[in-house]
Amino acid sequence: MEPSLVHKFKRLDISVGIGEASRITGATLTQIRYWEKKDLVHSFQHTEGRNKRFNLPNLMMIIYIKDLLADGYTLAKAGEMITEHRHQTDRLKTLIKYCLQDMREDEDGSTVFNFGALSNDPDFDVEARVTDDSACLAKVSRETTK
Repeated sequence: MEPSLVHKFKRLDISVGIGEASRITGATLTQIRYWEKKDLVHSFQHTEGRNKRFNLPNLMMIIYIKDLLADGYTLAKAGEMITEHRHQTDRLKTLIKYCLQDMREDEDGSTVFNFGALSNDPDFDVEARVTDDSACLAKVSRETTK
């Protein structure tokens, strides 16, 4: 159900070595290695014996860590925030995977997300209406959502 551009972006197999990761993000090699040791970023190897590689999500994470440190957070606090962010992201992915039934643009420019029937009232769906600066939930008769 995700837009094709997002799907294509997620499937891109783009990765860089640690030196290029340092150049792109502005983090030093020592910082990146230490953050990897602390399990805040993750590298991988395409083939055995090759150098460590960092993909786009990990490059974004390195930049995020740098920003948190620049904002005055300790690395320990940044790690806690990253762990919480990953947990919340995983829960949102689960919600979308198992509950999101439909997504559409409405005439008023809002995006409507239909999460399907209420478990305790199956004659009604839960819909979220989202704009750039607001969001609201509504209980909607299944007759009007079909």
